Amino acid sequence: MQTSRAVPALFTCALVIAAASPMVSADTITRTPTKDNTLIQQTPGEWSCGAATYFFAGRVGINGGSTLRRGAMQFDVSAIPVGSTITSVSLRMYCGAAGLTTAQPVDLRRATLSFGEGPSVAFGGGGAFPEPPDSTWNYQYYPTTLWPTPGGSFSSTISATKNVGSIGYYTWSTTAALVADVQGWVNAPLTNHGWIVICDEGGELQTVKRFDSRESGVVATRPTLTIVYTPGPPPNPSDLNHDGAVNGSDLAILLNAWGTTGVGNINGTGVVDGADLAILLNAWS
Repeated sequence: MQTSRAVPALFTCALVIAAASPMVSADTITRTPTKDNTLIQQTPGEWSCGAATYFFAGRVGINGGSTLRRGAMQFDVSAIPVGSTITSVSLRMYCGAAGLTTAQPVDLRRATLSFGEGPSVAFGGGGAFPEPPDSTWNYQYYPTTLWPTPGGSFSSTISATKNVGSIGYYTWSTTAALVADVQGWVNAPLTNHGWIVICDEGGELQTVKRFDSRESGVVATRPTLTIVYTPGPPPNPSDLNHDGAVNGSDLAILLNAWGTTGVGNINGTGVVDGADLAILLNAWS
């Protein structure tokens, strides 16, 4: 009899605990690029497509010198709270023209250095004269900063790939590498340089594909990045430098702001004072 009474009691306790536990739900954001461009391998001179309504990836035909094009795009993910866990990343793009309708692999590779987008406007894959701060095949930022290696700086690892043939919409579905890319950008925003878009660069001519850019007049055809994430715990207000710990670095920030209304006003009273210092010391980790 004692056992039969204990079972319902334990069951009721479990229900209470489950009801009290917070439900963790996933959030989704969609973003179009904050900038995009085409790195154009062309001699002589430098060429770019900074403000064009499209960018290119692949090898062009004989009329274009059989040279290469690489797309570059970056997305702002700062709306995702620090501490969040990225669970899914996908990219949708519209191919508006193709040198060949034969399907070619188009890869996304994480950029390891930033690129520039200037006001240059091109009406074809040949590009236009670059305008600062455009990126070109040789210049990270025209006309002052060269790439360490012509053609851009990017990871040797393919983050995602998709076979692209004729005109239409294509989606690069989530992969572990895409998730890792975006997670890294959320954890360390200064490492967010976007992706370099590379189409088959073998010997075959006219593998080039043209994709609508963020400047496209048709909103629906602009590149769209969809990110699903699980928010992390709310940040500790005493962690003034957002490094995940409350320590001497945060204390230094608070003391440097003493008597001001700047960073360090933890309790929101409008001035950094002893009350804020007490809160920070109580949160010391």
